[in-house]
Amino acid sequence: MKRALLFLLLPLLSLIADDQWASSYEKAFEQAKAEEKSVLVMLSQDNCKACWYMENIVFEDEVLIEKIEKEYVMLYLDVHDDDIHGLDYSGTPTLYFLSSDDKVLKRLDGVYNIKELTAAMLKVEKPEKKK
Repeated sequence: MKRALLFLLLPLLSLIADDQWASSYEKAFEQAKAEEKSVLVMLSQDNCKACWYMENIVFEDEVLIEKIEKEYVMLYLDVHDDDIHGLDYSGTPTLYFLSSDDKVLKRLDGVYNIKELTAAMLKVEKPEKKK
């Protein structure tokens, strides 16, 4: 009985863990405009070990996610399966910090650990918020 319950709960827990990512490009920008935030896009692909590290180690850090979610709507896009809306990449992962009106604020190529990503985020030029 316990195994059956655990078997049923595991998929549900994985859905909860992915709640931090917006479900589409359009919805991410709608949310960003409504909440006066920017958008953090992660371009990724299957079988990318660096992407796995970013998704499962870096973006699972509660302190970092709290900082990100104060300023950004997070959007995950697979470079092979999703429309990446003209975003350029030379490899994955590639992170884009975009204003709510879809202007590039900063691009980061490659893998970053928690400390490096936190430092890089401090250097992103923030768009002025509406008054």
